[in-house]
Amino acid sequence: MFQKLRKLSYRFPVIFAFVVMIIGTVLTEIPVENWLKNFIDYQSACYITGIVEQGLTSVLLVVLLSKMGLLQAAGFTRPSQWRQLWLMWPLLALSVVNGLDVFTGTLVIDGSKPVLIVLYTLLYISVGFVEEILFRGVMMTVMVQKWGTTRKGIYKAVIVSSILFGLLHLVNFAMGRYSLLAAVTQTGYALFFGVFFGACMLRNNSIWPVIFGHTLFDFFGALNAIAVGGTFTRSRETTAQNALVSILFTLPLLVYGLIILRKAKPIENDLTMELESR
Repeated sequence: MFQKLRKLSYRFPVIFAFVVMIIGTVLTEIPVENWLKNFIDYQSACYITGIVEQGLTSVLLVVLLSKMGLLQAAGFTRPSQWRQLWLMWPLLALSVVNGLDVFTGTLVIDGSKPVLIVLYTLLYISVGFVEEILFRGVMMTVMVQKWGTTRKGIYKAVIVSSILFGLLHLVNFAMGRYSLLAAVTQTGYALFFGVFFGACMLRNNSIWPVIFGHTLFDFFGALNAIAVGGTFTRSRETTAQNALVSILFTLPLLVYGLIILRKAKPIENDLTMELESR
């Protein structure tokens, strides 16, 4: 069955990717926190819901890749096979900027809530895992299998999967969490991140660095939720000025990703011939 599914993904990579994205989104948007909040505080309920749903979805996606014979192609490689990890440096720099309030002492983590800190950390680890495995591990990989025999095809796979990654964030508007401007802004810079992550995964020959980088950036971006005097909220609004700053702040990732993608090596033709002959 899974070999037939692999062949189907090769023939219709965008449709396959879109279907997997919808299923993954549904699995991670089940509002279990509305039940859990009857027993614990709402913030912890949201964190636990995210950890469990995103963690289980990540496992299911890895199983899917394994059964389809795509684990290696999806970047689940050994450290000895990793290459050019230094290419991730822009994200490390942006993560430092994102957490500048912590490093300067303006924002102080509330050490009186160790359980909440652990849940917060696990939540963003699960975000890094599920989003990278879904979009780079599954969706981009099936597109690379189809188009990646040429450099033009590699660009196509990275850009199309990144567009879908950006569009996914409109769910925040659909669910009533973000204003339209905030959701559109997030869609824009998520696309930039998607291109950067996709390029780094292909150049590094590994998905692990982008999972770590994704986790790190998101972790530093929401620390106010576990800070002294901080507030937790799932809603977000923005102004036109802040939206513009966010886009300009992350736009270099798009440019950088497109540049380093030039040296991504096309995949061998034998896999293409194998799939087409079945």
